[in-house]
Amino acid sequence: MRARRIFGATLMSAAMSAALVGTTIIAGGPASATETVAVTASAAGCTAKAFETVIIRDRTSTSGTALAQLNKGETAPSPCRMYYGGEYTKCNITSKRWVKVTRHGVTGYVVGTCVKQPA
Repeated sequence: MRARRIFGATLMSAAMSAALVGTTIIAGGPASATETVAVTASAAGCTAKAFETVIIRDRTSTSGTALAQLNKGETAPSPCRMYYGGEYTKCNITSKRWVKVTRHGVTGYVVGTCVKQPA
């Protein structure tokens, strides 16, 4: 997978985005410059389904502010992206992968090991 890390800048102009179709880039996450996000060049959205109850947080860290909750078995729209941030252990797995979801108008991040999201 080809990747670049960009911090605190606009990801790309409209002209550049046309040239990047079908590639993957790495960009600075919303909470800090140390977080990254793998962005797929797909306009289609996904649905994340919770295996366990998870907290929706304002950033990709367990110290992020809790905004809402996604209960076991519930689904939430997701942009088909994996975000990387603070390390956690949840659902018997240690990871840094997070999933961005929107639930009842609240958008935030849930631990990626406890939700299923289409590839």
